[in-house]
Amino acid sequence: MKKLFIYLLLFPFLGYSQLSIIGKWQNTEFIGHDGAKAYINKIENGRTYTFEENGIVKNLQDNIGIYELKGDSLKISFTNSKTEFYRINYDKSNLNQIAFFPVTEKYQFLCIEGCAELFEKRNIAEKEGDLVIINAKLLDVKSGKIHPNQTLLISNGIIKEISTKKNYKGIETIDAKGKLVTPSFIDPHIHPTDVFGDYDKAPENLPKDSLQILRKKLSDEYLPYGTTTVMTMGQPENWVNDLLFWQKKPEPDNVDFIVCGGALISKDNRKPYIGHTEVTSPELAKQKILEYHRLDIQHIKLYHRLKEPEFSTITKIADSLNIKVYGHIGDFSPEYLTINQTLEKGLKNYEHLALIPNSIITSDDDWTKLENQFKNNFGELNSESKVIEFFLEQFRFIKEHKETEMQLFFKNLKQNNATFSTTLHRLYEQFEPTYFTQRQDTSLTPKQIERCKENFEIMMNYVKQMHNLGIEIRLGSDMRNGGKVNLSELIILAKYGFNTADIFKIASYNGAKAIGIENETGSIEKGKKANFIIWSKNPVDNFNNLNSPKTIFKDGKIIK
Repeated sequence: MKKLFIYLLLFPFLGYSQLSIIGKWQNTEFIGHDGAKAYINKIENGRTYTFEENGIVKNLQDNIGIYELKGDSLKISFTNSKTEFYRINYDKSNLNQIAFFPVTEKYQFLCIEGCAELFEKRNIAEKEGDLVIINAKLLDVKSGKIHPNQTLLISNGIIKEISTKKNYKGIETIDAKGKLVTPSFIDPHIHPTDVFGDYDKAPENLPKDSLQILRKKLSDEYLPYGTTTVMTMGQPENWVNDLLFWQKKPEPDNVDFIVCGGALISKDNRKPYIGHTEVTSPELAKQKILEYHRLDIQHIKLYHRLKEPEFSTITKIADSLNIKVYGHIGDFSPEYLTINQTLEKGLKNYEHLALIPNSIITSDDDWTKLENQFKNNFGELNSESKVIEFFLEQFRFIKEHKETEMQLFFKNLKQNNATFSTTLHRLYEQFEPTYFTQRQDTSLTPKQIERCKENFEIMMNYVKQMHNLGIEIRLGSDMRNGGKVNLSELIILAKYGFNTADIFKIASYNGAKAIGIENETGSIEKGKKANFIIWSKNPVDNFNNLNSPKTIFKDGKIIK
């Protein structure tokens, strides 16, 4: 073989016979000429090319390029790299070796006296991992497309490969049998107080000897229902350090946990709720954000009771520290900031779709008309259920009196890249049963139930408009039974016209993006966490299948 290559280098090119270069090839020798004689240098760990049938070539780092082979002329191109040109030849007695002769882009030899790189064929070994999923019907939530007959190779909780090939070896292989596989869910709005105790039932400190039990208790609220990542939206300050430990020490058998600082409020006229943190001056607001930053808290929540000048101080300091900010903005009182006002201050991520009307209905005259309208249809505003029904009545009022203002508001949201969490279940269950709860307001008359349904449909039509405009919506359970609530939220979205692919994106990728972890999770992609669901019945065929049995994987392990 070496004699052949030396001969080719010392004498004119002898011609080319058709050769398939499909496969993996590694540079093992360099053959040159010093003017007097030819020489051969061995190459250790030389560069590698894997040529595929579709014109794709990969290097040792798995960078993807393209190649063209016409006769003996080979062109190899990788992004951000210089294009390589070769003429190739081989020894017919050994088809596992090829000589690459470097040439110009016009395929003229670069070495007058002859030089070549010898490549030897290597076996493309079966890649090995902990788990292989075969025959999966994968949903790409970013494009909305479904890809059949896919294989997932998973190692150390990470998706290593996705392809139609089945030549992967795993410690365990699971046949998905053509079932739909989607990302698991991400809930960026939970409260630990919903699980560990609220108000007087909340412990002042989380007991050190029970932290693992509490972690399991919280995880059991979410993991069995497909939610594998959650972010808090307020908790007692005394709990923060213990919750941060969970964030920094993730475990496959427990939900991935992200701590959001706050919720921050200005000086209040009443005793603050246990999940709220008062900052009574701009200086104290600044110090609180710096404290969160020292703790490596990268997210904070602002409650609607945060006023100026503390609000602007916090948003400016947070922006300078690359801390993501979320806002529960909107109240019946005009003394608090509106969504439009906070958009001007740089806030983008908002909580609860139901709060939108408070930024549209702003005049005393409109509030008086609305209050009378509600009283005539529902009576006094004297309970939590009535407050929720009042939120819904606001959307009817906007439809009848403030439609122009609502459309301008949507335009402003779009221009500022605003996002919203859902929290639909809490509204819906007041007047309708869900898949796991009964109607909560049993005092409603049939006429009032029908009006609530109409009001909710008006709201959902607005939500659909927002979605169609590209305003991103994400999950936000914000109550007990968060995992069950999240499934209910998806079913509600489907009932009101959202297609299933969009619903899964809302439940996964949009939440990851809002948190800032979309490069780690939120979609089924190579290099991301192996957090996904195999559905026994396809929700794309029927949204009621969202409540069907499912196999949930977190970090590549089945949640049992």
